Amino acid sequence: MEIKNRFNGEIIHSGDFKSMKELVVNAISEGANLRGANLEYANLEGANLEGANLRGANLRDANLEYANLEGANLEGANLWGANLERVNLEGANLEGASLEGTNLRGANLRDANLKRVNLRDCAGNRLQIKSLFISETYSVTYTSEYLQIGCERHSINEWWGFDDERIERMEGRKALDWWAENKEFIKDVIEKYPATPTSMNNECS
Repeated sequence: MEIKNRFNGEIIHSGDFKSMKELVVNAISEGANLRGANLEYANLEGANLEGANLRGANLRDANLEYANLEGANLEGANLWGANLERVNLEGANLEGASLEGTNLRGANLRDANLKRVNLRDCAGNRLQIKSLFISETYSVTYTSEYLQIGCERHSINEWWGFDDERIERMEGRKALDWWAENKEFIKDVIEKYPATPTSMNNECS
């Protein structure tokens, strides 16, 4: 069984194991650098991946339920569609990672770095990341610092300040009509139920 680099196909770690989970845990215990690892569809449920370097790794559709990723480096990682239910991401670096379509229910994101994270269509953990399921047109997700609607991600204050011309440039009349209909509701929800901030500063940079 092998773990390969998603970009060049080189073998990062290998061994005779019964599952990919056992192989990955072994790789981490031996200090392997899993940067760029291709772990698409991997079942890593409950795995101890504390402190792992998974920068740029492909974890698309992986099962990470109950996994421990405390302090892990997931900068730029692809977690599209991954199951992150009840995963421990305390202190993890998620800068620039794609969490599109992920399930974060019950996830621990305390002190996580959420700079430039793609949260499109994700189900938040209801603390640091909150999701509003109000429309089939655009997904709505927010943190303490920024708001993502569909693929558009800007600071919360920027959204409130956008004029009609700026909104229309996003997706034409469709976006403008949708924003006119939903802006005040979204603003009211965020003000009444703000997301819990992490200790990381400058989330929006």
